[in-house]
Amino acid sequence: YVYGNWIKDLDFVIFNRWGEKVFETKDAGFGWDGTFNGKPENPAVFAYYIKAMINGEEVIKNGSIVLVK
Repeated sequence: YVYGNWIKDLDFVIFNRWGEKVFETKDAGFGWDGTFNGKPENPAVFAYYIKAMINGEEVIKNGSIVLVK
């Protein structure tokens, strides 16, 4: 999930290590559950990209997350 106050126009994307998009949402109330095409992903490092309007300012963040079981 992307948590924060006053988030507008959210674009949240998660990619696997091969650059394949495994999750995307524009709804801050909808988060990734660790699956892709209905199947659980194996533990790994995934890249994320977030672009949002917060208090009228465009904010872009990216980094990595670790999926563990």
